[in-house]
Amino acid sequence: MNFDDIITSSNKTEQNNVPFNKEEWAKKKQAERQELYDLADKTAEEIKSDSLKFKQYLDIQAQFNVYSVNNALLISAQMPNATQIKEYDDWRKAGAFVHKNPVFIKILEPSESYNKTDNTTRTFYNPKRMLDISQTNARPRENTRNHSDRELLKAFLHECLVDVSSVDNLSDGKGAEWNKEDNVLYIRKGLESPAIFNALSVELAKVGLEESGNQELDNFKSYCASYLVCKKHGIDVSSYNFDNLPETLKDMETNDIKNMLGDIRGAMEDMNARMSNCFEQIAREQKNKAQER
Repeated sequence: MNFDDIITSSNKTEQNNVPFNKEEWAKKKQAERQELYDLADKTAEEIKSDSLKFKQYLDIQAQFNVYSVNNALLISAQMPNATQIKEYDDWRKAGAFVHKNPVFIKILEPSESYNKTDNTTRTFYNPKRMLDISQTNARPRENTRNHSDRELLKAFLHECLVDVSSVDNLSDGKGAEWNKEDNVLYIRKGLESPAIFNALSVELAKVGLEESGNQELDNFKSYCASYLVCKKHGIDVSSYNFDNLPETLKDMETNDIKNMLGDIRGAMEDMNARMSNCFEQIAREQKNKAQER
């Protein structure tokens, strides 16, 4: 039996029967990559002076907390109301019907690493098309909080990097305050949810963030990180206000803005990681108690 016809046809595109050109394909992918890098940079430039777009970015980063700053910027630019994204095939595997002519979101997926001529290691990124749940007939996930206030407080304080002490009052009516000199996080007694989580997460973010020498900017970064953590865990964030962005943002270069966003995301991830460890510990304890009954 001769298979030459099948082998020959596999080297041609299905649409126009043109032989595959690896060089042209590489150029096309590079152009797509550059388009996405440019869009991420453009969005970073826009959000530094537009409070609405800045908050849209934060909402996306909170929703997609495992995504990089670049990809959060890309999602925010293309579909700021996105809530759950997957590839086309993954939606189909999940049993969802994808609407006709769907709107795709393009992101950058990390691929293999490579060494540059200066011996530094870089990661190669590939353009990837994603679909939000709004482009399908799938039912949205319910945004329900899975943990009680007591469990959340334990999680916030789990593996805390500083000593914690409760006090009757703090200056300026603050709910919490990290004193860097004695490395103690003071929490005002009598605070209720969500005020205690809002105040506490701001100070915990300060502990994890490096000081830049600009107090206004440092306070803003910890405020943003607090917003991300609280929003992710279903804590009321209605008291947060981003109408007046720091003036210093407007003079920052694009890379500096993205680095700042990276610092904010890093502080969020540090808190999320410690909280996740606590939730896992609570789940194990509950499972052990159930088995003992």
